Amino acid sequence: MVKVIRLFLLSSLLSISSLIAQNISVSASTDTSTYKVGDYIRYTLEIKRDKAYTINLPSVKDSIKVLDFITSLPAEKEESNNNVIERYTFIFSKYDSAKVTIPSILIGYYEWNSKNEKFITVNPVTIIVKTLQVNPQEDIRDVKDPLKLPLNWILILTIELISAMLIIACFLLYKRYLKKKASKENVIPEVIIPPHEIALQKLTELEAKKLWQNGFVKQFHSEVTEIVRQYFESRFNFRALEMPSSEIIPVLSYLDEAKHIVSISESFFSNADLVKFAKFEPMPKVNDEMIVQAYEIVNQTIPILPTVSEDKNVQ
Repeated sequence: MVKVIRLFLLSSLLSISSLIAQNISVSASTDTSTYKVGDYIRYTLEIKRDKAYTINLPSVKDSIKVLDFITSLPAEKEESNNNVIERYTFIFSKYDSAKVTIPSILIGYYEWNSKNEKFITVNPVTIIVKTLQVNPQEDIRDVKDPLKLPLNWILILTIELISAMLIIACFLLYKRYLKKKASKENVIPEVIIPPHEIALQKLTELEAKKLWQNGFVKQFHSEVTEIVRQYFESRFNFRALEMPSSEIIPVLSYLDEAKHIVSISESFFSNADLVKFAKFEPMPKVNDEMIVQAYEIVNQTIPILPTVSEDKNVQ
């Protein structure tokens, strides 16, 4: 009887152990068994486990040295009731021809709430890497034919539209430049009023003020002499406004166009100096004579312009 009980207990323990062992499994595989040099080798680990188990996946990149690691893909996970299926995919490559065995690796896991890590062994995978078939009698050519890209009509239309807009913008800018250039060429030249016209206009305005008639004798003499001085400066090109009257007369006597007004100019400035410096109170006749002399000085020195007949004779 005791033997029977012992056999029953041993059988139960073996069944439980077998059940636990079936709660986690792992397998390794590749997408094919034969590759060419440089091809991508897709290596996948599939782990089936109970949901309460925890997996401690090692560094596959560092564990597999027989291949060249390229990258890893996102993990996939499926759950059904208490079962979980996880797939981890890694991309490797091999640049030499050889028969390669990807070694088995250990994957750690924890059962339930246990803190003791256990390990399960992954099966090794053997693959063959072949070189490309080369015919020395054939010409050298690409491994693959050149890739023909389809025409991107949207890109072509966009480039053409931008080119058209640039051409229009350049045309408008050039047209604007021509318009500005034409406007500059059509600028009305500044009208230069001859000095004698300016002087005669100012003398007319001075007369209309009637300064000396209203008692502003000194102001009248000051303004009339300034008009004549300004006329001399513009007409004969010397600084008459800054010079005393005693220096103006000698300058006029040296100018061929002004010699004939020396006498009247001397009389004109003498009367003005008497009023200005000697506080001379001139008679009304002297004031009238001053404006008359100013007109004569200007009128007698107006430049004589050549006539049309004279221009033809010169030619």
